[in-house]
Amino acid sequence: MDTKKSNLRAWLTVLGCGMLIAGSVTFYTVVIGNFFVPASEALGSDYSSISLYSTLVYIGIACGLPFVGNWLEKIPPIGIAGFAALQSIIVAALSFSQSVIWWWIGGFVIGVGMAFTSIVFISTVLTNWFSKKTGFAIGLAWALASVASAIMSPVTVSLMEVMDWRTSLLIFAVVGAVLAVPAALFLVPYSPERKGMKPYGYDPSVSGEVVLESGVPAKRAVRSAAFILVALALALTQIVSVINAYFPMYAESVGFAPTVGAFMISVALMFDIALNPIIGWTIDKFGAIKAFVAWACIGILSMLILLVSVGNELLAYLGAGLGDTLYVLLGVGIASVASTVFGTKDYGKIFAYITIFGFAAGSVGGFIIASLYEATGSFEAVFMFCIVTVVVIMLCIIGAGVAGKKLPHVTDEAPVQEEPSQA
Repeated sequence: MDTKKSNLRAWLTVLGCGMLIAGSVTFYTVVIGNFFVPASEALGSDYSSISLYSTLVYIGIACGLPFVGNWLEKIPPIGIAGFAALQSIIVAALSFSQSVIWWWIGGFVIGVGMAFTSIVFISTVLTNWFSKKTGFAIGLAWALASVASAIMSPVTVSLMEVMDWRTSLLIFAVVGAVLAVPAALFLVPYSPERKGMKPYGYDPSVSGEVVLESGVPAKRAVRSAAFILVALALALTQIVSVINAYFPMYAESVGFAPTVGAFMISVALMFDIALNPIIGWTIDKFGAIKAFVAWACIGILSMLILLVSVGNELLAYLGAGLGDTLYVLLGVGIASVASTVFGTKDYGKIFAYITIFGFAAGSVGGFIIASLYEATGSFEAVFMFCIVTVVVIMLCIIGAGVAGKKLPHVTDEAPVQEEPSQA
């Protein structure tokens, strides 16, 4: 076995995952928001109507995830590339749309395809490829996607300044396909074993000649308290993490200039690039449960800073940047917690079921934030809601860690015995 070759391939897989995330997930959930205003004006609809695209993307992901859990190991690279291509084709088709209804339909179909190219697939692949530095690898992949999105976002705005939004959206879709499709075909193999390689960090003196996957069987995991707690933590994290999208509304509500709200989002994106690998590293160093709880405390700190940031732009930027911690925990944080609690044996299937709840919750997260603001006329209630929710998330994570230790872990070579039925 050529260790250097295996290690190089592992890091190329991280690069491929970053390209796949960028060309599907971050492009078509975040950067595409730049097209909402011109598209809504051209289609004669209001902003809230076209933004339902985002809600339907999350619903589509939630609908697709049950199939991901069962099909993930069986889908060849060309299949993942197909799902990536589907998303770009739909976005390209939206450049010809004459009704906002097509954005709703397109959002749902994109979401179904995204179920196969987003957090479950990426986390499973990198968990397979890294027996060490797994958290850092997952975080780095998301950071690379954030870099690509940070570049592409102003590019789309510049394109729309020199040509119409429809042509710009078509070019945007092509760029997404150029990133995601080749990555899925050539750079993101499901596991090192399928390439005749070993995962990064593999030590034959410790592991022997065979890499065994140990973990809780999926049938047992989904009936456990630990599963419920991790799923609830993901759902609640998904809800509070959407606060990033409402920074412009917050800035306007406290009298800041519109540019302040826009720059708050930019600051959050810049923090995202750095926080992903840093949080991943701390997870590898201190363990997923401890690191998650510690970084969740930073998320609470960010809300406290935003509470007192009225009249102080620098505090608003700092709060926005630190607030991105919650968005990062939604990816590498929850993925690492699930791996710690349930092991790697049926990780892909278990994590797919867990994320169903998260993306379903994500479809209503924006509604909750907006409703709280509209009901109170202030973002103070929103930030307090986020603080309380993060505390509940921390308790769920700690409880999942305790409950997970009581679950039996088996290896692929060990028979999985069904529990006796209870009378």
